[in-house]
Amino acid sequence: MPESEGAKRRTAEELGDYVSEVGGLLLRYACPAYRVEALIRVVADLEGHDADAFALPTGLFVTITPREGRHAPVHRMVRAREWRIDLQRLLFVDAIFNEVAEGKRTIEAARAALEGLEQEPAGYAALTRWIAVAVTSASAAWLFGGLPLDGALAAVVGLVVHALGRLLGSHPQARLLHDFVGALAAALVTGLFGYALPLASRDAVLLGGMIVLFPGMTLTTGLAEVAHKNLVAGAARLMEALVTFLSMVFGIALAIATAKALELAAPDPPLRVDFDLPRRAVAVLGTSLGLGIAFNVPRRLLWTALVSGATSYGVSLFAARYLPSHVGAFIAATTLCAVANLLARHTHRPAQLFHLPGMMLLVPGSLGFLGLGDFLRGTYTSGTEKLVSMLLVAGGLVMGVLVANVVVPPRKLL
Repeated sequence: MPESEGAKRRTAEELGDYVSEVGGLLLRYACPAYRVEALIRVVADLEGHDADAFALPTGLFVTITPREGRHAPVHRMVRAREWRIDLQRLLFVDAIFNEVAEGKRTIEAARAALEGLEQEPAGYAALTRWIAVAVTSASAAWLFGGLPLDGALAAVVGLVVHALGRLLGSHPQARLLHDFVGALAAALVTGLFGYALPLASRDAVLLGGMIVLFPGMTLTTGLAEVAHKNLVAGAARLMEALVTFLSMVFGIALAIATAKALELAAPDPPLRVDFDLPRRAVAVLGTSLGLGIAFNVPRRLLWTALVSGATSYGVSLFAARYLPSHVGAFIAATTLCAVANLLARHTHRPAQLFHLPGMMLLVPGSLGFLGLGDFLRGTYTSGTEKLVSMLLVAGGLVMGVLVANVVVPPRKLL
């Protein structure tokens, strides 16, 4: 074999190793499958090769075909066992990718830089994360209609759920029970609070404390995958969201049954009390800041979480006064993603940095949970209405993202 052909063959193999490694990392850090596939095709084209990629939430299959010579295609497969939103690591991977695409870094140097990324220390200390959980839960309880006391108690519930998550997360099998055990504990603690204290809304305390468990982003990402005709990846994410919902609902059902058996059923709380705009603004900022820390947004960029949350919630709140909730969600998502794409082009960073925290304030996870809870209590009409509303809102979010990407295309692929 001539030396030039051997060099081309090695280039294809090196490219296959590189794109499969980067693609696996992007899947691990919650990048949608259709974007990972597009990224791989772009990188291969820049290197003078053709590429086919098939991405799933749990794995990636890549084929690199040299355009010159008679070489066999290069195949790679990467297993992505777990995924999570980690914007600090996503920013790092994105920067490496762009340096390779612009010729500023070789593939060998890029792979060396990516080694040990998972072993890098977290962006925030453990104490900061605990405080962020408390702030997020309390602020979310306010957004769900609770009063200051409800927010304080929701913070306690959120800390209990977070502690259980850290405890179960250290055991590979036990972590599968996190959603069930977290919802069970949250419902039991909320029930005890409701029995002993005058809460404005038990739902606000419970939902605020469990906000870290809601798979709203999983649901919306799954619908986005389906909208991009990536049906297998979309179906997998939708099934994951459904299993999470069912696990949470069963945990709460078990808590209710336990309370009734012990004759500790809490009295009905008073009617929910609406709250003024300043308190709502504080709740939005607190939730956005907490989510920014939870998503591991770098400290110097935490302002993006505040801008994202204020934009999404402000637009949706204004639209909800005149339009149905799903139409308001569409307008809010379109505005948020258009602003995010503009900021991404201006700052040369991924658009996800600017829209993920805000999207979490729009995703309809709580509606799905309340709908399944109504079915559990036998109120099928109310449950059906909430589930249909959840699907309409989720559809509005997906269409908003698609429209924004057409009207204001992001500079970056991510």
